[in-house]
Amino acid sequence: MNPTILFNHYDTFVSEATASLPPIADATHESVHEIFNNYEYPVSSWPVIIDSEISNKLEKMCVRLSALLRKIPACYFKNDVKKIADFYFNGNEMLAQFVLMCHEKEVEIGSRLDLTYTENGFKVLEVNIGTSIGGWQIQSFDALIRSMHSALSSEETSANFTAINTQQKYAEFLIEKIKNYVPGIANEINIIIVGLPKVEKDTKMVSDGLYFFNELIQKELHKRNLTGKVYDADPATLQFTPQGLFLNNIQIHSVLYFSFKDTDEIPPILTRAFITDKIYFPDHIGTAMLGDKRNLGILRTLAEKKTFSEEDNALLLDCIPWAAELKNQEVTFRSQTTNLLELLKTQKDQFVIKPAAGFQGKSVFVGKFLSQDAWEKAIEESLPHAAFIAQEFCESLNFHAPNNENEWTPHKLIWGAFGFGNNYGGVWVRMSSSKTDGGVINSATGAIEAIVYEGK
Repeated sequence: MNPTILFNHYDTFVSEATASLPPIADATHESVHEIFNNYEYPVSSWPVIIDSEISNKLEKMCVRLSALLRKIPACYFKNDVKKIADFYFNGNEMLAQFVLMCHEKEVEIGSRLDLTYTENGFKVLEVNIGTSIGGWQIQSFDALIRSMHSALSSEETSANFTAINTQQKYAEFLIEKIKNYVPGIANEINIIIVGLPKVEKDTKMVSDGLYFFNELIQKELHKRNLTGKVYDADPATLQFTPQGLFLNNIQIHSVLYFSFKDTDEIPPILTRAFITDKIYFPDHIGTAMLGDKRNLGILRTLAEKKTFSEEDNALLLDCIPWAAELKNQEVTFRSQTTNLLELLKTQKDQFVIKPAAGFQGKSVFVGKFLSQDAWEKAIEESLPHAAFIAQEFCESLNFHAPNNENEWTPHKLIWGAFGFGNNYGGVWVRMSSSKTDGGVINSATGAIEAIVYEGK
């Protein structure tokens, strides 16, 4: 049988009873939290079922890569402000100095690895850092997906399939980090969220998530005999004093940016509050440096130089594809030294070009899916702009999944695995028909999302 998204559990899930299931789940179902009734991406009625071996591999990669990324400024740049400024910040040494000040606080933050599952195992395509990482929403469809499959809902078998609750894991992580990094907390924790999307409800504009996040956070606060609230506020309304950061007379203990676009203009008041230990701020100005896609190539280079432990070096060389900054330079690829631009032009099917700080699959060029002329044009147009990387193309295995006609056909998968500090936060999948994916698999470009369970 061809590999399917159900792995070893195909016969358990596929039967006459499930043959008529719609391929896309109904997001308006009563079991789905109301704020996700207008969820913008299609969610598969079918789950992805993995085993503990796959889950353990994902956990190891999430935890170790996050920790090793934080070593790049010291291990690769020797904490040289000018080198860091030139590489990440267009020569802005003042910004680089502030970034290093934030980075040196060694504050644990959340991350999401985007991976493809190849014939040689998982390969990490990029690391997304900070609060704005998506994918955690899929957990709100758990009850609905379970209700559609007897193996997930019956008393006899439901316990055999578990899914890590990413939302709960993040809430637990957030509260613990606030308690660790902000001294003097008594019995109350208050949080500001910036960048929540807005929707029209009951003829008035409300935050499409503030109520949800309050529910989530307050549940975890209650477990710890704490009180507090989540606020949606403009950072310009905050006041900073020697006693802390305040919204009116309410002390704020953490600020979260749910929109990556807003992090380009972080007000100085938040940096001051963070540096003086008044708030836990996972989206500080050093966060962008950790999320730069060129860092994967740097980690691979450091592993080749045996910078880390033998185990970490082996992990990095195994899971990180070859990559290099896109510029006119000599590189060594598969033991052959040549000019990078010539290499790309002569072996286009082997490479992908992407921006170092891109989001949602934008400006990503996959050589295998472009004509020679279009590929060379992509190279020429990318060179003069913000930093781009050339990355070895790692093709996903085909996994059969239902298409829009409910036929089981080959799909390509991108796995989004979450890490919160030293804690694994689960995984979610985006999948696209092999006939239509075009090499870029992203929710924003039409992929279908799927919830992942670990089966016994």
